[in-house]
Amino acid sequence: MATGFPEMTEKMQMLYMDIIASLGTLPLEKKIYIFGDDDNVDMEWVVAVANYITLEFIKYSYDYGDPVYPMRHFLGDADDGERMLQSRIVQYVLKYKRKELERDSDLPPDHKYANIDMDTIEQKLRGYQFTEMNYFEHQNIHDLEVIKAIVEKRIGSAKKVPNPRFEDMFKQYDNMVEELIARSNNSDHDMVFASLALFTLEWKFAIETLYHIACLMEEKGLKEVNQHALALLVGNVWIESQFGGSVTTDSRMVKERRYVLDYIFDEETDPYSKNTMMDLIKEILVIGVHYKEICKTNEGEPYKEWFRKESTEEDWASFFRYYNLFDIWQKKEWTRKRIKNMRLLLDLIIRPKE
Repeated sequence: MATGFPEMTEKMQMLYMDIIASLGTLPLEKKIYIFGDDDNVDMEWVVAVANYITLEFIKYSYDYGDPVYPMRHFLGDADDGERMLQSRIVQYVLKYKRKELERDSDLPPDHKYANIDMDTIEQKLRGYQFTEMNYFEHQNIHDLEVIKAIVEKRIGSAKKVPNPRFEDMFKQYDNMVEELIARSNNSDHDMVFASLALFTLEWKFAIETLYHIACLMEEKGLKEVNQHALALLVGNVWIESQFGGSVTTDSRMVKERRYVLDYIFDEETDPYSKNTMMDLIKEILVIGVHYKEICKTNEGEPYKEWFRKESTEEDWASFFRYYNLFDIWQKKEWTRKRIKNMRLLLDLIIRPKE
């Protein structure tokens, strides 16, 4: 099967082309608004939206099938001291994850965090259960100092996190990403895991996006940013579509948002054009929710379930070789101005201003 996506397996190419074709079935007014009319289709946006939707389907499929293990699976021959440390890490992380889990509609009813509370004897006997990705998140929220400083809302303060410490924290983060990139070359499983691990970190903490904006601010001499645009690109947002209906969603366009950063955060772009671009992003986020939660096959089955059953880890890995999520990463280089900008941006997403 010859297509323009040689990195993908034949099955993944079929699924991907099916998603692209389905974008053509959107209501005419919405389709023209986002992609242009049939004589002037913006294929870059078509591909960007198809990539965004495909990644969401892969994330759902991976989460659904990711095996659950007791904590001892990850600890091996660890001594009692290490086991107690891990138990404390779990308690620390879950303190910050409960609210997030309560509002996360993307997980199946029997999701992998269903046992975060230990209120009954049965739950205590069973103990904490984690997937490989759950465990990765726990370790990094606790062990990666920059993530811990963000979670604890210390990152914006030069007194709590002095500049030399700030740089060391991001060096540690960059080293972790380099390890993920190296791991991705080992196997299909490692490619999928490493890609989704970086996707999850960027979706939740937006470090690469904010670093890019911090560099733009330094380059262009900007002292502040459009907070509404920032929230739309990296936050949890409520969106009312101009074509009807509304959604609440996390902005998870972690690679696609890079296409518009220079445009939105450029003072030379006129306000009308910026607002038009932000309205376009809103409609694309609505499409992402639409496809995951509403889109069905001709037989009436949710498309995300059909995708999950029809695709394999080999297919997902082939998509990530084509998509290369690691393109979003930059090794951080700091100046005093860039650090100041990064603190400002991180503080805005931690403590959004009215």
